[in-house]
Amino acid sequence: MKTQAGESEAATEMVEVPPPAISQALKRRWAHFIKQAYEADPLLCPQCGGPMRIIAFIDQAAVIEKILTHLGLWPAPAHSSPESIAA
Repeated sequence: MKTQAGESEAATEMVEVPPPAISQALKRRWAHFIKQAYEADPLLCPQCGGPMRIIAFIDQAAVIEKILTHLGLWPAPAHSSPESIAA
């Protein structure tokens, strides 16, 4: 069967493709860049030095704000302006 644009219906169907497997090398590179940026190894526990793993990734702003509010970290404390520090 043809569509108005002249394409077949089979060509317009969506096909789901699974995401590529994440390699160990990619994980190590990610950890290396995080370690450089934050001067801490994200794959080691800062308290005991044991290995850590990601168990969740939260990307909804409202959920992040709720968690930080519960921990007393939201809103972030106001910083002093450079002028008030120099005075």
